[in-house]
Amino acid sequence: MQGGYEELRLIASRISSEAASLLRDRFCEPSMAKRISGETMRADKISEDYIIEALLKEGLEVTIVSEEAGIRGSGDLIALIDPLDGSINYVNCIPWAAVSIAFGRRLDGKDVIVAGSVAPIFNEPPLSFALGKGCYRGGTRIREPPKRDSEIIAVYVDNKEAADMIARLDSVIRDYKLRSLGSASLELSYVGLGLIEAFMDLRARLRNIDVAAAQGIIRECGGYIVNSDGRELMVPLKPIKKLGKIIATRNKKLLKIILNSII
Repeated sequence: MQGGYEELRLIASRISSEAASLLRDRFCEPSMAKRISGETMRADKISEDYIIEALLKEGLEVTIVSEEAGIRGSGDLIALIDPLDGSINYVNCIPWAAVSIAFGRRLDGKDVIVAGSVAPIFNEPPLSFALGKGCYRGGTRIREPPKRDSEIIAVYVDNKEAADMIARLDSVIRDYKLRSLGSASLELSYVGLGLIEAFMDLRARLRNIDVAAAQGIIRECGGYIVNSDGRELMVPLKPIKKLGKIIATRNKKLLKIILNSII
């Protein structure tokens, strides 16, 4: 079975929600913070194992790309997995983290993310999308995100160059509240929903598996996600790869101001 985009959205939404529930049930267990290898914690591995097994049970001819497992399988359909986005929050008993699953295909010579889901682990329905079919919160399609002027800009900064970029934006962002909440896929998805005004990763550290599902949510909700040159962000399907600086917003005027300030 090689499902259509809407079917893939439903699969991603269901499996990411199940993995999120699994992690929620074990929240604040000290054993979940145990290092398995490198940066991988037991919580990451448990979630990843669950997702991989669930995907294989769907009968999809899929290649799975994930931080812990690497690349598995040889199908034309690609599943990009972030089994626990916000792992530092999670193991420190801070309830802001998510599970992210995206599906992609090679179409007309280009890598295209066609469906995906970001499932908050705590108290929220999954956010999902299917290419050309819109974005969803739970089972409800979002026809038009709430019209509100969010005061929040999510910013990821960890070096002098990035800090200098923020300094150049002072006149633009002084009316906003800067936040770095620790789960990029959730913050990007909230940009799509209009709950966060803009997102900036100026560290150039986020990877395809981190943002694959969220960038689809933003676009299907009518937002923009670009690199620091202002070009539409292209997310490769494999291997795991850093994407450079990322800016996202629904506010086209603000996007232009940000790009003119940091280039």
